[in-house]
Amino acid sequence: MSLDLTHLDPCTRRFMVAEFDGDLGAGTLYRSPQLSEDGVREYPGLLRAALLTGTDASFAEALCAHEALRPLGRWQHSKEVGASDALATATAVLAEREFHRFYIRGLCRRALDQGVRTLVIYRARPSTPGRTSSDAMVGVQITASSLLEDLRCTFRSLPPHGLPQCRDPGLSVRFP
Repeated sequence: MSLDLTHLDPCTRRFMVAEFDGDLGAGTLYRSPQLSEDGVREYPGLLRAALLTGTDASFAEALCAHEALRPLGRWQHSKEVGASDALATATAVLAEREFHRFYIRGLCRRALDQGVRTLVIYRARPSTPGRTSSDAMVGVQITASSLLEDLRCTFRSLPPHGLPQCRDPGLSVRFP
């Protein structure tokens, strides 16, 4: 299920692509260690195409179509989940994580460009039942410049899945 990204429009997409191009040019674009040999080559183009016109779901489909992720060596799932399901899940998580991170970065850039200093946290994907700590974050205002700085950092392992301050990947930001 794709995230409901309130301001995913041509204006925000321009800023998303600018952030992507900046990372690519600086050599700081995150590349998952799960990427296959083909995935390493195809990943930047597939991500850029998704940022221009797609969604996290279309990005995941493109990654699958190009067999961009290697089968997982091991995974922690019940016996009912096979390797192909685990690979599909890993692909969807990577696609959502990276698309969403560029969406938030693009929206922060757009906000700053338009003189908007703060963004508001909202639930971009329903969660039943809601997580108490995450539900408490809904409606909180966050400074666009500090959020952008947090999401531009290089990461020791995985980049944050959405908001760095919150572990719930279903939360995003919007204009007040």
